[in-house]
Amino acid sequence: MAGPVGCVAAVTYRCNARCTVCDIWKKESRADDEISASDYAWLPRSLRSVNVSGGEPFLRDDLVEIVSVIEQACPRARVVISTNGLMPSRIEAMMAEMTHIAVRVSVDGVGAKHDEIRGIEGAYEKALDTVRRLRALGVSDLGLAATSSEKNPGELLRVKRLADELGVGFIASAAHSSPIFFGEHDLDRPTSEETVGEIATIMRQELASRNPRDWARAYYMRGLIDYVRGKPRRLPCGAGVDHFYLEPFGDVYPCNVSGVRMGNVRDGSFKQIRRSSAGEVVPAVAGCQEQCWMVCTVSPPMRRRPFRPGAWIVGAKLMGLDTSVDR
Repeated sequence: MAGPVGCVAAVTYRCNARCTVCDIWKKESRADDEISASDYAWLPRSLRSVNVSGGEPFLRDDLVEIVSVIEQACPRARVVISTNGLMPSRIEAMMAEMTHIAVRVSVDGVGAKHDEIRGIEGAYEKALDTVRRLRALGVSDLGLAATSSEKNPGELLRVKRLADELGVGFIASAAHSSPIFFGEHDLDRPTSEETVGEIATIMRQELASRNPRDWARAYYMRGLIDYVRGKPRRLPCGAGVDHFYLEPFGDVYPCNVSGVRMGNVRDGSFKQIRRSSAGEVVPAVAGCQEQCWMVCTVSPPMRRRPFRPGAWIVGAKLMGLDTSVDR
């Protein structure tokens, strides 16, 4: 099989937010322990998508160098930086050197609700300031990323409308638990039918678009409804094969939810550590019951298995199949 096509690379666990649906900011993390920019040359050339995440990626002084190394190692990959947008001036200065790179700014609600979830007063205005600065800078692949949880029902549509007003993209996710990444947040997972209704509205808006990428996002949103309702995921999990998670100290995991370590970037190539860890990783992934559904872990199997989302899109666009979410 060809190499993996997707990677989430957390370049640091240091974070300047205090989010209520994520515990990354509680991790003990020192800059001296993080792998260097040159270590990212380890990334497989097969990658088509690299999500540069954290913590807060822009806390790394060498982020521009890291992105440059990733681009050289994975010349066909779309690189996306996920940020909380709390440092508008610093982000603007760094992005001035890489305006061709995609950025997604986290916004989980409009106004005070976002501040409440992020645990930082003024977080909302700083996030919007970041978006406006990046637009003025000429960053064309720019969008808002909203995380749905039990703490913000009704906010997804508000953030979607905000993204439309700002003229930027939008993507939604939902709160997840993870022993190595988010922490334990099962109680924050959205379960309400109000949330289902929001996601369904956004799904139909994406389907009505003339852009095939929006149709793919509609399929993703349909799967997100299944996640909220506790149903099985629509695509087989490709963790450890289609995609993987690289944490700031060089350890490699099948994904950012699984706690089964595959190895370290210093142990050899991805192919080598996948082979050496297969006896533990393969059964762990096969037996995983999380049914997680996140863009970074869904887009790789969508890329590898395009027939399923393609068939759904045709049925939904032409006949409205599977677009009703009534129980």
